[in-house]
Amino acid sequence: MEPTPYSVLIIEDEYPARMLMMDYVLNCPELKLAGIAESGDKANTLINEKKFDLVFMDINLPVVNGMDILRSNHSKSTFFIITTAYSEHAVEAFDLDATDYLLKPFSFERFRKSVEKALRFLQESKQNNSNENLNKIHLKIQSDSAVFLLPYPDIQFISANNKSCVIHTTQKDYETPKLLKEIEEKLPTNQFVRIHKGFLVNLSYVASLRYDKGGSYTIQLKNEDETTLPVGRSYAQSLKEALKL
Repeated sequence: MEPTPYSVLIIEDEYPARMLMMDYVLNCPELKLAGIAESGDKANTLINEKKFDLVFMDINLPVVNGMDILRSNHSKSTFFIITTAYSEHAVEAFDLDATDYLLKPFSFERFRKSVEKALRFLQESKQNNSNENLNKIHLKIQSDSAVFLLPYPDIQFISANNKSCVIHTTQKDYETPKLLKEIEEKLPTNQFVRIHKGFLVNLSYVASLRYDKGGSYTIQLKNEDETTLPVGRSYAQSLKEALKL
C-alpha cells in the first residue's frame, strides 16, 4: 500500500508565486496540497482548524505577518519552510525552528532539496510521535555565519575546543561558539552521554568499551575513522549504565 502523502498548506499572497508553489507541490508525489491562504489571518484560521504536516509560507502577508504566524505556531508539530525575497529574517526563522528558508526566486531543484529535508524530519517525527519529541529531532547550531539543523542520528560525537565545540557528523565537522555544557543541555539524555569533560558521544555509534591499565577506559566508535575517545573516571559508571553493561 502506498504511504499517505503529507498534507501541505501554501501561504502566499502573490498570484504568480502562489501558482508556482502549487505546481511545485503537485509535482512531489509525497505531498498533498491540503490548503491555500492568501493572507495571514486566513492562514491562522486554517492552521487552527486543520492539522498540516508542512507549511510553505511567505513573510510579507496582508493583515498578519508571516513571522508572527511562525512565532505563534513554531511549537506545534507542523514544519514550516519560509519562502521569501528577503534574507534578513533567516536567523530568527531558524531560531523559531523553521525547517528551511528559500529565497525567491528559487528553482524546483532547490525546492525539492528543501522538501527532502522536511521529509526526513517528518519521518523521524512520525517514529517519535510524542508531543515532547516532535520538535526535538535535530540540533540547531550556528557555524561560519550560517545556521544548521543537524539530525541527531547524523551526530557521532561532540568535542570541546576551548570556548567552542566541534560537532562531528557523518558528513562533516561543524564548529560552533558554544560550550560543551550548553550543547549537552539541548540533547536527549537517552541518546547522548557525557564521557569526558571534553567529549559527548552518541550511544548508537559506540562499538566497544575497553578497560585500560591504571583504571581508565576508552571507547571506539562505529565510524569510518574508528575514532577512539577517552572516558573520564567519573563518567565511566554512567556510560556503562547507558550501554547496559
